[in-house]
Amino acid sequence: MSPNVVTSWPEFKLPFGLQDDKRLAPHALVRSSVFSTLEYSGAAVRPIVARTAPLQLPAMSQYRVEQVEGPRLSQSDAELMFWMLARAYRHGAPQSKAMVFFKRAEVLKALCRKRGGKTDAMLDASLQRLCSAEFHFEERDIATREMRPLVQTRLLASVDRSDDDTKPYDYRVTIADGVSVLLKNDSWVALSGAMCKELASDPLALALYAQFESNEMVYPTRPETLKGQMGRAGIVLMSDETNSEEVLTTAGMQNSKWLSTLRRALARVELATKWPLCELATEGLHVGMVVIRKRKVRRRPHPKTL
Repeated sequence: MSPNVVTSWPEFKLPFGLQDDKRLAPHALVRSSVFSTLEYSGAAVRPIVARTAPLQLPAMSQYRVEQVEGPRLSQSDAELMFWMLARAYRHGAPQSKAMVFFKRAEVLKALCRKRGGKTDAMLDASLQRLCSAEFHFEERDIATREMRPLVQTRLLASVDRSDDDTKPYDYRVTIADGVSVLLKNDSWVALSGAMCKELASDPLALALYAQFESNEMVYPTRPETLKGQMGRAGIVLMSDETNSEEVLTTAGMQNSKWLSTLRRALARVELATKWPLCELATEGLHVGMVVIRKRKVRRRPHPKTL
């Protein structure tokens, strides 16, 4: 977005405001694989997208998302981003700039992460990834059904860290202006902080909950479709040095392993949310598909017989 454009952050009509135990997630971020459910730790190599070879990311049909540059993001980055975005809205819509101030111990406690040197370093690394990853978003026009450009943006504009213990905060973070565009037209969902904490140990379950929660009605979905949207399918990046396609370490999971992992994650979501149905159907009309029913269906009473 042009630096001369005054950013307008949308107002949210919530009866009790955006409470501390909520997290704010734009639909475009939870209905796509912007945040992979793969956690890049240990020997796992985090892919880096070069501007010369942008990466098309799987997304639900109303969006087209392309990562233009930077490291692939994961669910730990999503947790942090959605917590900061909700904090920016704690006392109403941001005015001009969405700035967030917080102590290190505060955010780690909110995300159920233990304090320590390794955890502190992971927090710093996550903030830097959110600053450097850039995305191009398109949205399907309701009237024409054609894709139209929405915004190209990074998720964070800046991160300032203070080592001065006398200050009331350790971090001053500015959320990128482009994120305001992703929130407009009610394109957001308020996630339960308690639910996110309960599912935090399972990145796939956490991402599935966020995506399903963002849709009032979830239509039966093929497992292979979710595999892409959850960032579990293989990706191909262009090597700058050889100018040839190179499949990185995020090669897609074997189908049998994916289905097993998906079943476990769905069971965890169902247990946490108490939704009436959240499963990979084994029989019936939608056998082999992921079926979600978030609320009990009200049945019409049978007519009385005389």
